[in-house]
Amino acid sequence: MTITRTLATWMAETDPLASGEALRLARNAMIDIVGCMIAGGPDEATRRTFDAVSDLGDGPASIVGDAARLTAPHAALVNGTAAHALDFDDNYHGNCGHATAVLAPALLALAEERGAGGTAVLDAYISGLEAMHVVGAGVNIAHYEKGWHTTCTIGVIGAAGAAARLAGLDVDGVQRALSLGFSHASGSKVQFGNMAKPFHAGMGAKNALMAARYAEAGITAVDEPLEKPWGFRDLYIGFDASPGYENAADELGPPLAIERFGLKVKIHPDCASTHCAVDGVLNIMAEHGLTADDIDTVETIVNKISSDNLMFPEPKSEMEARFSMEYAISLAILHGVLKLADFQPEAIGNPAVRAWLPRIKMTMKPVDDPLPTADNGREPAQVIVNTKDGRSFEAFNQRARGVLQNPLSDDEMWAKFDDCVAGVMDAGRAAEVRACLETFETLDNVGDMMGLFSAPS
Repeated sequence: MTITRTLATWMAETDPLASGEALRLARNAMIDIVGCMIAGGPDEATRRTFDAVSDLGDGPASIVGDAARLTAPHAALVNGTAAHALDFDDNYHGNCGHATAVLAPALLALAEERGAGGTAVLDAYISGLEAMHVVGAGVNIAHYEKGWHTTCTIGVIGAAGAAARLAGLDVDGVQRALSLGFSHASGSKVQFGNMAKPFHAGMGAKNALMAARYAEAGITAVDEPLEKPWGFRDLYIGFDASPGYENAADELGPPLAIERFGLKVKIHPDCASTHCAVDGVLNIMAEHGLTADDIDTVETIVNKISSDNLMFPEPKSEMEARFSMEYAISLAILHGVLKLADFQPEAIGNPAVRAWLPRIKMTMKPVDDPLPTADNGREPAQVIVNTKDGRSFEAFNQRARGVLQNPLSDDEMWAKFDDCVAGVMDAGRAAEVRACLETFETLDNVGDMMGLFSAPS
């Protein structure tokens, strides 16, 4: 069978997936993304996305921060934008991008539309991660380095298959959904630092639902969209520049991708390319008892991917600040932590923070001699902290906090959730949402939870 047929067969016919460690990790991912969605609800990108579609018709699906209900695809668009608006959502090894910000908004909206429960959503979510890993295996990391925003290009294909599984489509139906998802694959990293970046996650969620709906309606599509000439691999990276799908079927579980790689949960609310460096600086400060008053300069050394992503040494907006190594390290030195409040418009001009920007240097390692990467790590970083009294401390980090091999504790996970909902949702309603999330798989109807965070605070 072709790789797409093999993947479709697995997604349509494999036994239920939401149990054991896979269930625990998927539930934690849902806790994380719901917090991010609530926090991103008031963001300007989310509100403008809602304004663009609010008059296109009512529907059964809730959106964050508003009492309006939209069609499931349009709710997925708004909620997906909210989930990624603050760049606080998880990353995923399988697509070299963000995964849950595309998958969860699509599946939650579809579940609310059709009255599905928590276990069904987690089952489809786990299958979507599997699909993203298989699709990504044939093109990455060259596809990402080429400039494609893999959150959407790979994400929409995997999420289309996941939505088709949740909708109960057969093998042919899932195969059509995957192929039609390929027809929606788009998004360039040139949009980083603008509202279009979080919009990509919402667009991927919406288009994934539409692909599944088209497939359910019987719209036909090419059987093999991934490996054929003019297919995904050929057009989006080229046959000679990618590993191809010859052995990609071997990547299908067991063990499941979520068990092998987990999700790279963010503890810092900015681009993941800063995280190893931020953790490195914080570790050096803690180990040697350094304060901001002790430090003279900091140098960070990163690979080309991180250097390309972190485009704003002197950010002028909150969106740019999320893609600034200099801003992230300045916050770490001054405050010892990066909080959502640090990326609000009124915080960007803080003179104390901006005074540090010229003292932070980011250098790119030569392409032919990169920093070594760890499987399932984050973008690695080497940091050198120079003190005013002439000392120098160095650290190298490949796995920032939040990856499977260096996970957040339950207390850290819920502290992040509390930071996300603070000031956005009243304490009583937040407690209700938390209760739903703690036992998400027991929900008979996901709509019972969705209604809790859709109403205005």
